[in-house]
Amino acid sequence: MTERRTIAAAAVLAGVLAGAACTPSTTVQVGTVTIQEPTSPPSQPPSGGDSECSNDYFPSDEDATWEYAGETNVLGPHHTTKRITESNDDGFTMSMSTSTGDVVLNLKYACVEGDLIMLNPIEQIAGSAVGPDGTAVITTRDQTGITLPAELQAANAWQQYVEGTLTSSEVTMNMTYTFDNVARGLEVVTIPFGTFDAMRVDTETEGTLEGQYSGTCQTSTWYVKDIGVVKEVTICEMGPSTVEVSIELESYDAP
Repeated sequence: MTERRTIAAAAVLAGVLAGAACTPSTTVQVGTVTIQEPTSPPSQPPSGGDSECSNDYFPSDEDATWEYAGETNVLGPHHTTKRITESNDDGFTMSMSTSTGDVVLNLKYACVEGDLIMLNPIEQIAGSAVGPDGTAVITTRDQTGITLPAELQAANAWQQYVEGTLTSSEVTMNMTYTFDNVARGLEVVTIPFGTFDAMRVDTETEGTLEGQYSGTCQTSTWYVKDIGVVKEVTICEMGPSTVEVSIELESYDAP
């Protein structure tokens, strides 16, 4: 059991360090929300165009690039780069790299009428984990729900549920993650890139490993129309340890 807990904690920690949010002092408020059916289509089509991926709060044009300055209470300052490496009418791929490691994560999205669905969200949490007996690979096996709805407005609530596996040379274990999201409304945020009216989304992520609770993360994310994520704060509770990570947008380059 000690080995499993060590690997699970390393997995959550690795993902947090791979790129999350802004000032550790920010209060994250998820609260009790009613989750709407994740497969429900938006009542109106998205305003960004005819593409299935047209989402006002998440640009998906190829070569769009975001640069973030970050801070973590574990490793200190870091830098994160996100870039759309491939895009078509019904999906796109975003690469994510951080100065705290040499791993580039490729996050794949599908799009349905402006709803964005990350197909491999466990890889965002961690592509691999290091435990006392070596390295384990983490992969998404299945997922349901949506990652970001086409219509993002205050009081919207949605969910994504993910199943995956953690595989090492010695053992294969099942993992689950539940992402409960609620949009809080517009807030004024000031970051290195400027001052914006941003839509705040709070997310509570709960994980299990072999059916046993493996930790909770609270994330607040601020989205700006036609720019995307400008600020994010993540706080993860892993037993006696708390990990805090933040990022703020320094630059955005659209093709």
